[in-house]
Amino acid sequence: MVKKPSFNVKNIIRNVLGEDPLKINELPLATVPDYMRKKGGFWYWTGAVTSMAFVYQVVTGLLLLLYYNPGNAYNTTEYILNNVPYGELILTTHLYGAYAMIVLIYIHMFRNYFSGAYKRPRELQWITGLILLALTIGVGYFGYSMTGDVLSADATDVGRGIALSVPVLGNISEYILFGNGTNTSLFIRMLGWHIILAALVGALFGFHFYLAEANGIMPSQRSVNYTAPAVEKDKPEHKPWFPYNLLFMMQLAAFSFGIFIILPSAVDALRALNMGVPAIFDPFPQVSPSSPLASYVPPYPPWFLLFVYKAVDFKMFNIFGQYSALAASIWFGGLPLIYFLLVPFIDRSKNLHPLSRSIFTAFGVIAIIYLIVLSAWGVLAPGIPINNTDLTYVLLPPFVIVIAFFLLLGHFYKKGAFTPSISKISASFGIFMILLIVGIFELALQFSSILHGINAGNMSELGIFGSATVFAAFGTVKSADYANLARIDTQQRKGITVSIKVAKTLVSILFIISAEILWLMIQANPLNLVQEAVFGIGLGALLIIVGIGIRIYRLAYYYE
Repeated sequence: MVKKPSFNVKNIIRNVLGEDPLKINELPLATVPDYMRKKGGFWYWTGAVTSMAFVYQVVTGLLLLLYYNPGNAYNTTEYILNNVPYGELILTTHLYGAYAMIVLIYIHMFRNYFSGAYKRPRELQWITGLILLALTIGVGYFGYSMTGDVLSADATDVGRGIALSVPVLGNISEYILFGNGTNTSLFIRMLGWHIILAALVGALFGFHFYLAEANGIMPSQRSVNYTAPAVEKDKPEHKPWFPYNLLFMMQLAAFSFGIFIILPSAVDALRALNMGVPAIFDPFPQVSPSSPLASYVPPYPPWFLLFVYKAVDFKMFNIFGQYSALAASIWFGGLPLIYFLLVPFIDRSKNLHPLSRSIFTAFGVIAIIYLIVLSAWGVLAPGIPINNTDLTYVLLPPFVIVIAFFLLLGHFYKKGAFTPSISKISASFGIFMILLIVGIFELALQFSSILHGINAGNMSELGIFGSATVFAAFGTVKSADYANLARIDTQQRKGITVSIKVAKTLVSILFIISAEILWLMIQANPLNLVQEAVFGIGLGALLIIVGIGIRIYRLAYYYE
């Protein structure tokens, strides 16, 4: 019997290009355990998703650079939006991609902080990550200020004030960062620093990635008995980087790029319905600083710097006179950064469990609370001076409550009170659920109170109940998960499986849907703002469909 030739795509590629044409298997890339590519494994890849956001920023930024003219910043921005084919899509997704990158870096940082990933042997990796965070915020600030609109002018004015308040070097700092006072000089500086800092991010990221590969992805804390150093070396049971990790990364990239494109495109589409988002999150520039309408735009800084900008309004820093803005920036921006840089050398224990290092966990939670509260305060009361009494009423209670709470939890943990059992976990689930319901109810009341007027009381309670609600939600999810794990004991959990035949059918359906979306996208006018937004939604949907297709492929062929 003559064997029929196989038309399998993989066989065709193998016959034409060879077994490993790119020599991927020869690269010294670390392998990872299977659980990092399965349900819940996303949290091990927050750094990878952040790097994907950076790649998107570089690509879209280079395209925008072809059209940007620092000698006429505002009109250039409007020209890109209205006259460059797909300019609206590129510019708005570049902005939201930057927002996503900053959020992802914060998530990545705090995830690693609470899991103890700053401990040996990852001290230098942690430090480079924090420097990357600072550089990324700098890139975001200068990029945000390049549009030339009224918000750009407000952000520049505050930045200039802080630069001028630097002792002895104030005038030099302002000149280096913001030019000689003319608009052309200002935006040349903005563009220059935006590119320089972005290049530094790329260079330092390469070193950070090298350290991550050298140290290996931090394994599950449970698998190393919550003890440092947590190192996951290559093991025989680990699958090779290609194709397992590569396909997983491609899936993450497709989903990430799809979301980066869909969100701002959806906001663009809402504008056609006279809807949108607050000015601080609007992907479109506001009016020109010279416009009569400029005075009606709240003086919002970049949202990711709201916590520092709000601190400038605190009267407690008035004692520093002309250096008050600099003192506020150092206190709420510089000192936290210094703490996080030094924490690997302060916390030298081998303990990885958050409750075994309760004071450090408490400081992390306080940092998140202050970040959220000060940012919300900056949105709700921009530029309004805050007296010391109100400041104490808002910031002191969360500090005292969180420190006391985690010290108490840490004490019980060391006594063995949290040894898992069905009864304890079920009771924890019930308590967290009650706390979640109460927290949501109280949070709604505080939002209602703020709508009728802002004061220190409702701002403080908003921060406390908001933090409690987030904590209760996290506890509810984790206790439910642990309860499920405890009930099945050592039985292996079976994931979703898809046969190759079913996978081919599903991929065929996705291909038909993709072809229809692509046909509709082709009909869009690249200079019509509404149709361009629809094009962006379609492009994002195509990328997400690609991600779904890769997910189905992994399920069918690699059982992941």
